[in-house]
Amino acid sequence: MSDLLTVVKQLGQLSRDLDESVKKLAELEEPAVDAEADYKVAFAKVYGSAPGSVEDRKQLSTIETSDLFRVHGKASAAVRLQRDHIRALHARIDVGRTIQSTARAEMQLAGGQL
Repeated sequence: MSDLLTVVKQLGQLSRDLDESVKKLAELEEPAVDAEADYKVAFAKVYGSAPGSVEDRKQLSTIETSDLFRVHGKASAAVRLQRDHIRALHARIDVGRTIQSTARAEMQLAGGQL
């Protein structure tokens, strides 16, 4: 019975962790979108005003906007990592539910009460 209570407590904590992780994801997504937009607009402005061939303009735009590209990449990575964390929490919750179901079934077979 104590094992079942432990699993129930852990599932409760995982649910709270999931809720917090989803909130954090929402907080990370807005700056990531802004960073992407800042990078794309800056790239387009440099590209549009740069002289030379298409390839020269691409290279110059890449050089001129490299800092914004890094900010965009880091913000996107933070969103991706948070999504991975949420997927891991979902997996842990699924495992916990399976363990809980197994413990309940074992208790029923042993004649215990839930």
